[in-house]
Amino acid sequence: MCGRVNVSSGPLTLLFMDMVGQPYPDPERHNVAPTEPLRVLRANGRDGLESATMRWWLTPYWSKEVSAKYSMFNAKCETLDTSRAFREPFARRRCLLPIAGFYEWAKDGDRKLPYYIRPSADDGMLLAGIWDRWRNGETTLESFAVVTTAVHERLAFVHDRQPAMLSRAEGRRWVDRSQDPETLRVDFLRPRLPVPLSVIPVTTYVNNSRNEGARCIEPIGKTIAIDTEE
Repeated sequence: MCGRVNVSSGPLTLLFMDMVGQPYPDPERHNVAPTEPLRVLRANGRDGLESATMRWWLTPYWSKEVSAKYSMFNAKCETLDTSRAFREPFARRRCLLPIAGFYEWAKDGDRKLPYYIRPSADDGMLLAGIWDRWRNGETTLESFAVVTTAVHERLAFVHDRQPAMLSRAEGRRWVDRSQDPETLRVDFLRPRLPVPLSVIPVTTYVNNSRNEGARCIEPIGKTIAIDTEE
């Protein structure tokens, strides 16, 4: 799964310059939780990419109201073409979530120990997403969900699910509306690690989503390096 992310501007400026030719425009936030706004990338209709701010919790266009009643911040890849909420966004409205890294909690008996997972190069990473646009009178809300897959065996010590991670070239394919969704599923929505990762044990300070700042990503143990071998 993916339920907390870091959007540090240093790594994301490098990524944004490569993807859209501009620095990352938002403030640093080291501990962003679902329902909060985040910057995403999507196709702009001119064979390029644009950035947009969306709520991290998918609200389908047909919903009667904006709600957090059902868990819609992640979209399991196994249900993308069967879920009423996910089917059309997967076919027509795919996006990318650019982040510096994400957090995951490993079970240790009755405890859950947090890890911070980022690219070893510390130059930002892209997560596959889907988005939708909800309207009610004068109100418009754009929102998204992060696509998740079964976990790669090298990352399984942390959790049994992972976000679908993409390289920059793969990210451009993911948002390309001319791409066949089933081909994208086969190529990208399986247990895979497109970039080398650093898995860093961090303090439980990050457990509370109200806690912010660089303390969230301070290591408290040895970093675990994971390469891209599938």
